[in-house]
Amino acid sequence: MAEGTSTTADAEDGLYAGLDERQRYELDRRCDHHPPVNLEQAERHARWRAAVKAVMAEAMRSLPPGRESSLVLSALDDALMYGNAAIARPPMSGARPAGH
Repeated sequence: MAEGTSTTADAEDGLYAGLDERQRYELDRRCDHHPPVNLEQAERHARWRAAVKAVMAEAMRSLPPGRESSLVLSALDDALMYGNAAIARPPMSGARPAGH
């Protein structure tokens, strides 16, 4: 191996250096791609996107142009992203069960 190059293991050691196991799990949970694990999960993503899209369409139809309307659409973008993350990501370690 040429000087100055690193292996994937070296890069991962550097990435995780100084992090405990819980922090490593949380870093991976937040940053890694989490494709749907089954059809039910894919359908949950589709339902969530459709629900947010319907609200966004109503906001576009109903609200006058302006800063506040732009903020509403940005907040709905955030809601879409966070909802999809909630569906896709594995649960947080030590998290309470859903609905509690």
